[in-house]
Formats: sequence, C-alpha cells, structure tokens
Amino acid sequence: MQTELLADYSFDENKEREVIRETLRVYKEVCGKPAKGWLSSSLRCTLNTIDLIAEEGLIFTTDLLNDDQPYLVETRSGRMIVSIPYTSEVNDFTVFMRQGQDVNGAFAVFKEGFDWLYRESAASGRFMNIGLHPHVVGQPFRIRALHDFIAYAKSFDDVWFATREEIAEWYLKNHQSHIA
Repeated sequence: MQTELLADYSFDENKEREVIRETLRVYKEVCGKPAKGWLSSSLRCTLNTIDLIAEEGLIFTTDLLNDDQPYLVETRSGRMIVSIPYTSEVNDFTVFMRQGQDVNGAFAVFKEGFDWLYRESAASGRFMNIGLHPHVVGQPFRIRALHDFIAYAKSFDDVWFATREEIAEWYLKNHQSHIA
C-alpha cells in the first residue's frame, strides 16, 4: 500500500524511489507475486516516476490520462514502459459523486463510452477503462449500473476482457513499433 504521495518528493528522487520500493515490497508480500505495473496514489506521479518504475522492472503505468489506446513510453534507461491510460471521466466517483448520476445515468455513461470506442475499434484497437472504487460503485443502490454494463459489453463476442497486465504483455510483444 502506498502511504505517501509521490508528488511530495518531486525534488527528491531517492525518497521517491524508497516509497516505490516499499510499495512494491508490500504488494509482493500481500499478493504473493511481484507487481508488473503502477498506479500512483491519487494519480500524483512525478516527472521521475516512469523512469523509477522501469528501473524496478515494471512493464506498465496507468498514471497518464491522455489516450484511449496503450502506447510506449521510452524511459531514460532506454527501457520501454507501456502506458495503459486511466480515466477520471468514465469513473464511478466522477459519474456518481460529481455528476450526481443515478444507476440509469451511470449505465448510460458507461454504455456511450463503450459504444463509441467499439465503433472506432473497427479501424484500430481501443481500450476502455472504468475507474472503480468499492465504497462508491459497491453500494447496493449503485452496483446495478456496473452489473448491467458488464452484461451489455459481454454481449459482444469480439471484446477482450483483459487485465492491464495482459494488455501490457500483449502490447510489448505486438506493437513495439507503434511509436517511432
């Protein structure tokens, strides 16, 4: 568990490295296997974070919010990291808490995002992420939005439900030339 914000150490790379290493140690202890990717607490990475996680052997980051496709980021070591974008828009906290959507409104947001990306995927693969938090979507009066959306998305035979780790591993094997 990351207990400190990396942004607090924007100008102290060694301290940031310590926080990352401790987080990865705890993850391995709890999960029984090493982490392969990184999401900074509160999405507050620094300019050094991608380089530091590459040094630790991770293969992906989800700290960047700027695309709906994975892409490669070259680190200072020359090692490539896959950016698997996160979203703060199609996110249960945003949809329920900030926008005030009810279950039907949240389902409509999730479905609209999926439908648009699905259409675009005819020309090039797309990735859809929904940021979820157990204390938000996990409420009995909200969970139906997620349940119904997953059932809807699973009705498409050609949609891959993959973990970020699976996406990163596939991308590294198949699309290293994506960015020249």
